[in-house]
Amino acid sequence: MRTLSKLVFTAVLAACASVPAQAQNKKVAIAGWGPHPTLDATIAGFRKGLAAEGFKPGENLALDETNVNFDRSLIPQMLNKLASGNPDLMVTIATPVSLTAIQQLRTRSFPIVFTPIADPVHAGLVGGWKSGERLLTGSSVALDYDAVLTFFKAVIPGLKRLGVLYDTGDDSSTAALDGLAPIAGRHGIALVKIGVDSPSELPQRVQSARGRVDALYPVASGRIQQGAATIAATAERAQLPVVTTIPEMVRQNQAAAALAVSFEQSGEAAGRIAGRILKGENAQAIPAWRPAPEDHHPLFSAARLKALNLSVPAAYKDCNCVVGQPGSAP
Repeated sequence: MRTLSKLVFTAVLAACASVPAQAQNKKVAIAGWGPHPTLDATIAGFRKGLAAEGFKPGENLALDETNVNFDRSLIPQMLNKLASGNPDLMVTIATPVSLTAIQQLRTRSFPIVFTPIADPVHAGLVGGWKSGERLLTGSSVALDYDAVLTFFKAVIPGLKRLGVLYDTGDDSSTAALDGLAPIAGRHGIALVKIGVDSPSELPQRVQSARGRVDALYPVASGRIQQGAATIAATAERAQLPVVTTIPEMVRQNQAAAALAVSFEQSGEAAGRIAGRILKGENAQAIPAWRPAPEDHHPLFSAARLKALNLSVPAAYKDCNCVVGQPGSAP
């Protein structure tokens, strides 16, 4: 009888040992920046990427998710609380959260996956695009600014002065300016920098661009995106075309056109990276994901184009990327 019991116990141990790592329960902490459609899409993509790697909530995955509603002062408290739950991995959403995390949690034993960072190399999260860092890697929404400016000129014929509306306290804005500045001249475009210190300044800053620029480009950042409706309303009164890299602004008829990298796609890439790490891969051996040229997608607002007496450029006539007209893209 004892021999039989011993055999059964041994068999159970062997069965447990044979369960693949991805089938074991894992805990992932999601440190969010705040509620916004693009960041919500990022997190949805992250969940999708985890699922594609075999990790699903309620089966073998527990998610601990929270955000600071864009309040920088609350980030340290949020990170401490999430870290105290002993996660197997933490995902940090947006640059402010990611930068704070690598500084505050530098003695951690768990890996961090960041997303959707405008340029993680520029932000100092990783040293280059060829590998991650110790316990750190992630995904970006790094833009090809040559393609962006070519697109803007196609949408706004005669574009010569581009107003760049940017958040003075956000690294993604600095990355955009640094990406645009060296190449704008090659496109015959002069950049007019319009810095914003807080969302309350947006109406004044947008109004100040009237007569100084041919179009306005709001750089993707948390506080700029929070004020998208204000930017759109003020620009409409000033008869200023708005072109962007934020698809949601086009879907809400707040901008005429966008050339953008999908935040959901960046989130999904981060989810797949997280899944690989949870299965045992080393974060440092996984390069940060960078969008390819084919990952940039155009989108047009029929309503805004009509209001500005503009039209979809000939090169995009059959793109199925126009919102607000019959049979248009969602």
